[in-house]
Order: sequence, then C-alpha cells, then structure tokens
Amino acid sequence: MTAKPKPAKAKRKTANAKSLADQIAQRRGKRYPAHAFIAEHFPDYMEVLLDLDHVIREKPRRFNEKMHELFHIIALAVEMSNPVNQPHLKQHLKKGLQMGWKPEEIAEALMVCVNPCGMKVLTYGVTCMLEAMEEIKAEKAEAAAARPSRRR
Repeated sequence: MTAKPKPAKAKRKTANAKSLADQIAQRRGKRYPAHAFIAEHFPDYMEVLLDLDHVIREKPRRFNEKMHELFHIIALAVEMSNPVNQPHLKQHLKKGLQMGWKPEEIAEALMVCVNPCGMKVLTYGVTCMLEAMEEIKAEKAEAAAARPSRRR
C-alpha cells in the first residue's frame, strides 16, 4: 500500500504552521511543543498571538524589555506556583538575569506579591531563580569546556 501524496494545500498548511512555530520560538528564545501544536492546529490564533507579541514587545512603550521580563517573572510566579510550570518560569528568570536583573531585585519584586498572593509566590519564585542561576552557571561551564583550549 503506497501513501497518497499530500495535496498542495496540506503542504502549504504544514509549511505555514512550521513558519509560525519558528517565529514564536525565535521570539521566546525557546521552542515550546505547545506552540508548535497551536501553530499547526490553530494557525489563525498563532498569527494573532504573534501580532499581539509585536504590539507588546516591539513597539516603543513606557517599559523596556528588561521591565517586561520582570513582569513575566512576577506573573508566572503568581499564576503558576507549581512544579509543572517551573521550566517556563525558569526560562524567564534566566532571561531576566542575563538582561541584568540582580537576584535581590527579582526577590524584592516577588516580595511585593506576598500580601496579595501569599508566601508561596516568594518561596516558589526564589527557589526557581536559584535553580535558574545554577543552570546558567552550568551552561557557561559547559560552553567553556567545549571551546578548544589555546595553548602555545
């Protein structure tokens, strides 16, 4: 039994979904399987998400990208205080740290959330931040070890 060739429309749809998934991955700095699924099955929604992302992140705004990253960190720590979502929060924590946020600044922003949202936000956020800092340190060490040594 031979497989039927895909119609041209299906090939275009697959190519469009891959393009949309690639665009969101480039903007996020990481490829999330959920984004690829959404791009494939709901490309119109992904296009709207990319447009919204452009409005939020790329147009001139009152807050710069570094502040936007801090807002992401706080929102994720408040909304998703559970282990399943740690990779997403850690990804934003790493980006924030690499953009120049000091651990104490992030912790202070999380402390502001204690009264309205509870201590779990601070504990969860700082725990994820410490793990993100360890990952950054390990990634740098790994990159340094992979570079050829320059001996004379």
